Amino acid sequence: MCRICVSVLALGMNIVINPDYSDLSYFVKQLPSIFVKEGDMIYEARNQIKKFRVQDIDVVVKCYKIPIFINRIIYTLFRPSKAKRAYEYAISLLDKGIRTPQPIAYVEVKKNLFFYQGYFISRREEYPRMMREFYNAIGTGEHILKEFAKFTLKVHEAGILHLDYSPGNILFEEVGNEVHFSLVDLNRMRFGTLSEKECLSNFDRISLSDEVTSCIVAEYSRLRGWDVADSVKTALCYKAKFWKKVAKKTALKNKMRKEQSF
Repeated sequence: MCRICVSVLALGMNIVINPDYSDLSYFVKQLPSIFVKEGDMIYEARNQIKKFRVQDIDVVVKCYKIPIFINRIIYTLFRPSKAKRAYEYAISLLDKGIRTPQPIAYVEVKKNLFFYQGYFISRREEYPRMMREFYNAIGTGEHILKEFAKFTLKVHEAGILHLDYSPGNILFEEVGNEVHFSLVDLNRMRFGTLSEKECLSNFDRISLSDEVTSCIVAEYSRLRGWDVADSVKTALCYKAKFWKKVAKKTALKNKMRKEQSF
């Protein structure tokens, strides 16, 4: 998939638009000025995600939080912005046969010559369900977890390591006996040959449940021809370390909030 780059220097913006969606150029160029007052909010926390209807297409826009000044310098001189990475990684995934929402464009807004804020625009993904369904228990979804193991194997064999492989970033739908998956939130990824350690540690945040993680990893390691018991044991160790780290971080934040309330 090729790209077309439109630089709007007068407005302090760098805009890259997928040629398949050149008809949406006007909307993309107007985004920094209309994002606050238009669109339907889907998610609002550190970043904001809104849905727009543009020329009969459901479009999702992710507006990244304005970075601290040192990171603004880094994104200007040394490292691609999150918006640019999300766009280019989406193209890479699609080229490798991994489903992700179709990338439409990204916008980088500059202020005083430095990167200031980024927007990533994509088509809205139609898959209705998330792997969050298995955050605490398997329920009746063992076949879905086994299909997810097969999907993850495809991702890893394609040389893709999603560094935020969490249940909210993995969408899916069931079509008859088949389960189709799609990955979102792509700005943290690595590409290349993956080690066994990297593959097994990639399951660390999928679920709080040891049973769910064990089910997925057992099927994954079986498909890879790895020792199932050893693989499950290793993956559960990575999982325990991850959630212990999360618990410590949460406790520290709560402690700081209490101290600030006095």
